[in-house]
Amino acid sequence: MPRRLVVFDTETANGGLAMHLLELGAVAIEDGEVVDHFQSLVRPEIPIDARTSEVHGIVDADVRDAEPASAVVPRFLSWMGECWLAAHNAPFDVGVLGYEAARHGFALPPRPVLDTLKLARRHIGESSDHKLETLVQHLELDILEHHRALSDATAAWLVVEECLARRAAEADAPSGESLWAEFLHHGASRRDLTQALPRAPRLSPRLRPLEAACRARSEVLLHYGEHEGGLAALRVLPRILYESGEKGYLEAECLRSGMLKTYRLDRVRRVEP
Repeated sequence: MPRRLVVFDTETANGGLAMHLLELGAVAIEDGEVVDHFQSLVRPEIPIDARTSEVHGIVDADVRDAEPASAVVPRFLSWMGECWLAAHNAPFDVGVLGYEAARHGFALPPRPVLDTLKLARRHIGESSDHKLETLVQHLELDILEHHRALSDATAAWLVVEECLARRAAEADAPSGESLWAEFLHHGASRRDLTQALPRAPRLSPRLRPLEAACRARSEVLLHYGEHEGGLAALRVLPRILYESGEKGYLEAECLRSGMLKTYRLDRVRRVEP
């Protein structure tokens, strides 16, 4: 296997658009054994959505004294070093890191990412579905906690281990590095870290000042609304531009409330410095 494989998982403060990291957990694997782990809560820039709290059980009070993503993610990248990565439904977790990299302006290194969901579908076909919690039950894995980053990262590693054992038992199975090369071929995430950043929206000429404002972190005035007759004048500090579901969005700090908000680009009528 590679010198070191890091299996990671994220929990988020919100669902849907532009996820905010709330917890990051990972296990480092060498020669089939867990040799190190990473675990950190994250203080997000938005209140934790009640619906996501119902999933992972983390509330605002739990992260009041935690570090922000701008500190946690670079520390994780330094900890993981030169390695392959793996995650269950990897495009989601890769995307979470990508949003934080875009917000805070740090680079993500080029690393291949195995998607344990793809591997499970290929090698554990008899499972009723391939959600991580279902696989834990189906394989009778010794995981007592679900939807927390470190325990889910551990569960994802045990899924990889099961897939390796099943493939190695087949008569035509390759061995050593060839087996891992096959796993990367069949199980590679459709998004690796070089593709993690959110997709940029296409901007009309009247909206292009937002690109410069995001780069410079400079204040702008948005004339915002669905109809020209009822526009609101909003002073904001732009953070990131992104596209989701064929719509463009701006994430920006509202200077009136001090809160980080999301604005639809099709409702931005004019932009002034």
